[in-house]
Amino acid sequence: MTARVTYTFTPRMFFSGLLQYNSSRDVLSTNVRLRWEYQPGSELFVVYNDQRDTELGRSVPMLENRAFIVKVTRLFRF
Repeated sequence: MTARVTYTFTPRMFFSGLLQYNSSRDVLSTNVRLRWEYQPGSELFVVYNDQRDTELGRSVPMLENRAFIVKVTRLFRF
């Protein structure tokens, strides 16, 4: 099962989110991303991912993996 949302704040900034459930492994995965083009051709990305084991019998899903990523690109014109 998958749920996806994308919202464009401006032509240069958007947010996207993805929520996926894998029933064969009982895993819930989350991906959230913010992209901002701060100058033409130069961008900032902020990304959060996590993965949780949702096996029945647990009161709280167990965190398996988590990542927070920041990426900056810069266009240099010569």
